[in-house]
This record gives sequence, structure tokens and C-alpha cells, in this order.
Amino acid sequence: MKKAIIAFSVVLLAAIACDKDNNTEPQPEPHTLPSKDTTTTGTITDTIPPFWCEIPDNPDKVAVELCLINAQTEGDFTFNIVKQLNNEPGDNFFLSPISVKMAFAMLANGADGESRKQILEAFGYGSKSIDELNNYCQTVISEWKEMNRYYANQNAEWSEYGDNNYQQTIETANAVWTDSCYPLFNEYIELCNSYFDAEATTLNFANKDSALAVMNGWCNTKTHGMIPSMLSDLDPLSITVMANALYFKADWEKPFKEHGTLIADFTDADGAVSQVDMMHQQEYFNYVRTDIFTMAELSYTGTTCMDIILPDSGMSVSKCISKLSQVRFDAALEKMSYKKLNVHLPKFDLEFNHNLVKIMNQLGVIDVFSPSTADLSKMGSGHTEAFVSDVFQLSHISVDENGTEAAAVTVMVYGATGVAEPPIVPIEFNVNRPFAYIIRDKQTGTILFVGKVEKM
Repeated sequence: MKKAIIAFSVVLLAAIACDKDNNTEPQPEPHTLPSKDTTTTGTITDTIPPFWCEIPDNPDKVAVELCLINAQTEGDFTFNIVKQLNNEPGDNFFLSPISVKMAFAMLANGADGESRKQILEAFGYGSKSIDELNNYCQTVISEWKEMNRYYANQNAEWSEYGDNNYQQTIETANAVWTDSCYPLFNEYIELCNSYFDAEATTLNFANKDSALAVMNGWCNTKTHGMIPSMLSDLDPLSITVMANALYFKADWEKPFKEHGTLIADFTDADGAVSQVDMMHQQEYFNYVRTDIFTMAELSYTGTTCMDIILPDSGMSVSKCISKLSQVRFDAALEKMSYKKLNVHLPKFDLEFNHNLVKIMNQLGVIDVFSPSTADLSKMGSGHTEAFVSDVFQLSHISVDENGTEAAAVTVMVYGATGVAEPPIVPIEFNVNRPFAYIIRDKQTGTILFVGKVEKM
């Protein structure tokens, strides 16, 4: 079975009318493209404030006091948006924060004034320039490309011996399609190409079927068929569509044996017991016990992993998520150690549809959603009255014995208007109750997906 993770971001812009008689195009101010920051090596991280960490008598337990840390700290966007999503109705969720970040980063380059400022602040760049957000995205994209080349070469070498031990791919692609009567500024196209490696294409949106075929064909290709199409229709007021696709494929570094999968109980958040296919293996994994949860790191082949967060008995997964932050998560990662675990993990296949307008409003992104305050004037002369009318993400994840397959689509609609040792007793890590999970790239420090499972 093909194992793949895909995140997909779409931005749809619309205007009230296409005034082809208006040939006046105000030009944006000159903008110098900075070169890539070559001083960044190793893990890419945002600056985070110091924290107090106490190691109790139990050496496996880490307590982190976060009461003095502001929830809107730099680098906390992932956990801020997850906390907001955690408050929404529903038992489960699954989201790609980096997909949202890439989409809004491209949007920020076309925005100005308060519209741009609010986006930068929501992503922890309020005290920085947009160039730093652009450089971050550019560096992540570049490092993923380099890793893909490395693993492709490794696979080519191993294939000579009939083996493939490097099953990891992280691909991202960006594109901009604009209506022929609403051309984008050349500078904006150059920014998208330079930082996001984005393709820019002019289409006749009046020929809706043809335009949709081009965009959905791109979607199908970039997601390796996981998402065959991204749009079923084009509003008559649409003038520009932007898309970000994130594709991930990896198998478990230590696969679960199919014969070890048995029917077992899973207790939902409401106390109901359901029958699930429970995978099982006894192996060594990175593990930590904190003051509110235990966490195991299940690595994929390559640089990625899934961190499974299991709240302590008596604590709901929603309450556990409400206490998470970048600082607490990083503290837990730092205290992890190699332990022999008896892992029980359910197979699951879940789909989601999350509206993000309210969530982004709560994170301070407000002006771009209002026709009276949105400023998207840096995109093109026809975008002066454009605003974001809707933002939502569709996602799907499937986890089995071999690895993980998932897809996410973020859509933004713009309207104008040696010696034998004694046996080691493994630590029980039985995921038979609600849990959270994080899929991240350890090489770049990027969190690809975050999810919660309360009900199976």
C-alpha cells in the first residue's frame, strides 16, 4: 500500500467586476529580494522564551511551569491554532499547520498595512519583517528538496540489492493562477517564485471548465493522485487562485507486524467502549513522562516521526491540549530517553472538514476577512477590493502497520465584495483511550500535522 501524507492549500480571490477598460495599473514600491540566509543550519526553530523545568523524584517525570508564559509567544502558532480548534465542536480533528502557514505567507506578500501586520503577528513575526517569514519558508522548501535528493540517491543504491530502506519524501509545490483581465504585479510573481518556487499562469476564468481542468490537473499531479481535484466550481467573481501542496510519504522505521494486530477495546471520551484493530509491538522508542502526559516518539524512515501524546488517567485529551505550548512540547522532547515500550496503537482512518475563519479571527487575523478593511493591493491592480470570504481545511489520515497516509486541503476564498542482562520489563504504552499526535520533520523542526482522537 502506498503511504503518503499530503497537505494542500488553496487561495481563491474574487472581485466585483472585471473592468477591462481600466488600463491604469498602480505600481507597488520597489522591493529588494534578500538572499537566502545561509547562516541557518541544523534545526529550524523560532525563538522561544525561557521556562522553568523541575525534575521531580521520579526520574521519568518532567514538570514544566508555564503560567507566566504568554499564549501568543513567537513560535507558538501551531499550538495556538490547535487550541482554538480544540475548542470547536467535534470529537476528533486533524490539521496541517505548515500548510496554513505557507498559504498565509503567500497571502501576506500580497497584503499591505494592517492586513499584513495581523498575519505576521499571528505567525509570531510581529516584531520582524516579512522577509524573515519568507526566508523561513524558502529555507524549509530548500532543505526538503535536498533531503529528497539524498533519499532518492540512497534508494537507487539500495535497489541494486533488492532493498529500499529510505522511504521518505516531503514535497511542497506552490502555484498561482490568475484571470487574464486581473494580471498580478510582476514583483508579486517574482516574490512567489523566489521564496515559494511558485508557478504563475494566466487563465481565462470565463472558460470555467478549462480553468478548473488546469488547476485540478496540477492538484492531482502534485499530490500524487491522493487529491484528484481541489475545486468543483469557480465563482463568477473569482479572479485568482493560489495553491500550496505538501506531500509526505514514509513507512515506520519499526513496522508493526500484521499478525500482532488484534481486536481490542478503545474507551472514547464519553466513556463508550468501541472495538478497534489494535496494532502491537514491543520495542525501544524515545519516551518521556511529564506532569500531565506520557509521550512516545515513533519514527518513520528518514527524519520524520509521530509523537503520540497520551494524557494521564483522569485527564481528558482536550484539557491536555489546552495546556500544550511550543515551550512545553520542546521541554518534553529534550527530556526524552530511550525506553523499551510495549506499544498498543489503534489503526485509524479519519476525515475532517474544519472552517478556519473564526479560528484565525481569534488569533488576530481580522482585516483580510472584511471588504471594508482588507488590503491586498500588493497582489495586482484588480485586487484593491478583494477580501478573504472563507477559509477551511479538508483533511484525511490513515494509520496502519506499515506507516501513515494522509491528505489535507486548506482553501481560502477571496470575495470582492555482550553479558546476558536481566530482562527489561517494558513500559506499558497502551493507546486505548483518547490521545493526541504530532507528525513532524526532525531535520527542520517543522510540525507537519497535529491531530486529536477522542472517538473511534
